Amino acid sequence: MDRIFYNGVIKTVDDAQPLVSAVCVQGGIIMRTGSDEEMLKYKTENTELIDLQGKFMLPGFIDSHMHMILTHYQNMLPDLGGCKTKKEVLDLLRAEADRHRAEGRADEWINAVNFNQDYWSDDKNIPTRLELDEAAGDVPCRILRCCGHTASHNTKALEIMNVMKEKPGETTLNMKFLADGTPQGQLFEGDAELAAQFVEVPSVEEYVEWIKEETANCAKLGLVGIHSDDFNMVAPGRDMDNVMAAYKVAGESGVMKCKVYEQCRVEEADILKEFVKKYPRGTQFGTRFVTSAIKEMGDGSLGAHSAVLRGSYANDPEAKGVKVHEDDEMFELFRIAHEAGYPVVVHCIGDGAVEQVLNGIEYAQNRHPMPDIRHGIVHCQIMGTDQLYRMQRNNVLAYVQPVFCRADAGIVDDCVGPELAKQSYNWRLFEDLGIHQSGGSDCPVEPCDPIPNIYYAVTRDNSKGGSWYPENAVTIEEAIRMFTIEGAYAGYAESTRGSITPGKYADFVVLSQDLTKIDPKDILNTKVLMTVLEGETVYEA
Repeated sequence: MDRIFYNGVIKTVDDAQPLVSAVCVQGGIIMRTGSDEEMLKYKTENTELIDLQGKFMLPGFIDSHMHMILTHYQNMLPDLGGCKTKKEVLDLLRAEADRHRAEGRADEWINAVNFNQDYWSDDKNIPTRLELDEAAGDVPCRILRCCGHTASHNTKALEIMNVMKEKPGETTLNMKFLADGTPQGQLFEGDAELAAQFVEVPSVEEYVEWIKEETANCAKLGLVGIHSDDFNMVAPGRDMDNVMAAYKVAGESGVMKCKVYEQCRVEEADILKEFVKKYPRGTQFGTRFVTSAIKEMGDGSLGAHSAVLRGSYANDPEAKGVKVHEDDEMFELFRIAHEAGYPVVVHCIGDGAVEQVLNGIEYAQNRHPMPDIRHGIVHCQIMGTDQLYRMQRNNVLAYVQPVFCRADAGIVDDCVGPELAKQSYNWRLFEDLGIHQSGGSDCPVEPCDPIPNIYYAVTRDNSKGGSWYPENAVTIEEAIRMFTIEGAYAGYAESTRGSITPGKYADFVVLSQDLTKIDPKDILNTKVLMTVLEGETVYEA
């Protein structure tokens, strides 16, 4: 044997042998599991022995939805996430604009990210064009909300984008206007990305470095796999070829420290037809990159009132959200992907968007029945119970982000009312219905740390000393499955990853505490001690 891990408390997430103390690994594959006495018999003079010292081992974590390349890009930009007031935001932008002028870069854009007005204590209204003018003056300025669905701009930015001429009732853009009929500064959904046309497309070499660095960061958090939506994140419409070329280099050169299941965002029918021909589902670059799904957008975000509801917002009766694709467009995207064997996973925050997607799945299946195609809904937030039963009937996967409780528990009831709120984020019913439910972070919206996600899945902590609809929580064992075997299932990899089972890849995480034995409130104190990917230690504390 190459390596034997022993003297541990090893939860395998395999019902055939749920708890063992030792694992034998050869060539990156799990060969045997069992007791220390049984496994140490296979030691040779070349075997490396790893004493776990009684620590807790699990299958390595898998994040089922995030944006790895966007995370790296945003980490290079001014971050507004720590601002607790609108004044702090404007002061930071003012200082950034002064810096640009002092360095002779007054024509260079300020692209600031991650603001969340729900956390501001002084004024919860998103800054308007006029407020950004006061802060940044003639330096082009754009600020992006943490959800990525809303951006606000100053006058200089709108002039460069040729948006200042837009008029109410005439524009085709998702935007707001001031009382005098001039643009208010905010753009929504796809139009929030208009400023990205002025971003230079990173080179293949740059992307490779980003991938190397970010997969190493993931490994530090115990992640051995991530489902990442990376196309059109930095330079929409222009970066897909470079991203795929970079993953080919990174995947085949062995520099990746976790496996990437690419959720390929392609939202135009003609481009999608070409993509699925060039890259069939399951296209691999080495053992650590694979194309797993086609990603589409259904609606916006709850905080920006752009999530599509079947009814109206309780706190904004005029709002019903922003539908990204009309039904015929969405159905055609489903048809193309489905007939090519690709599952489609769609961003849906509101129950109106969920309804459209469920209709699209039925449309594709009725035209071309396929028994094991794993279409899914990403986020699964505002939903009626009837829609969960419909997901069950159609074998639709749920990609959920339990950590969203941290921010959403304070706004959901106000937005949609308590009756719909208590049916939403219902991870308990997903489990009870046998719906495949995998856990993710939506990083950079939230950090891609599985430990807080597991904590919120179990506790539904409302950050006010209580639990938000605690009847919708899951058990610790179910939460662990969400971030291990279910993440593998979402990538068609359950036969090779996701549990500590002989014949599968040796993907492990070693933790400082046994999550199944501690008080749930102590989960957040858990540390990652070691991450093993395909038998290789890719992180050790």
